[in-house]
Amino acid sequence: MPVPGEQNQGARLRAPALYVYGIVPADVEVDGQAQGVGDAGTMRVIRHREIAALVSETDQSAPRPTDRAAHEDLLDATAAEVPVLPLPCGTVVPDRAAVLDGLLKPRHDEFARALRELEGRAEYLVELRYPAQERPREPDVRALVEALAPVSARLSPGRPTGRRDTARLAVLAETHRAGELERALDTLAEGWAGRIELRLFGPLAPYDFMPPG
Repeated sequence: MPVPGEQNQGARLRAPALYVYGIVPADVEVDGQAQGVGDAGTMRVIRHREIAALVSETDQSAPRPTDRAAHEDLLDATAAEVPVLPLPCGTVVPDRAAVLDGLLKPRHDEFARALRELEGRAEYLVELRYPAQERPREPDVRALVEALAPVSARLSPGRPTGRRDTARLAVLAETHRAGELERALDTLAEGWAGRIELRLFGPLAPYDFMPPG
């Protein structure tokens, strides 16, 4: 999701620029001890009407090797508490005006609507892996979809793993139904014991359910 005003990663920014993690409701407050990609203690929100951008100060113009984990850890922890729309790792803008004019103001209504749809929900990622390193079978994937559909608000193919023996299914579900999701997977796992491994990750930020743009 390109952000107007985002800097070329090959150029050096004057410190401090702003690293933008994602979009949250405007009433969200930031824990003073929250640690993201930027310096400790610099996390804050920039608000515009119903929405806000979760940001921290940074003097980096390009992502470092450790940034992706810090970026995703912060967003996943946020998603467990409040709705969040994640932005790509490495989204850096020069200042507060760029956040407001390039992101929050032009897409306010779209982001506000998406956040309302995510209220009380998070992404859960289900990984289906074949120990014999065979390719995932379509009937097994269909069985997984059918088993999880009753406890899911939406389903989507998950981000590719790069492994030929693994398939992923992204599940958008209400967080209070996480137990039902786990039980549905346990039932499948019993029937697939020794043939297929199932792993569940979440709650996560809804990376696979972002609005287009």
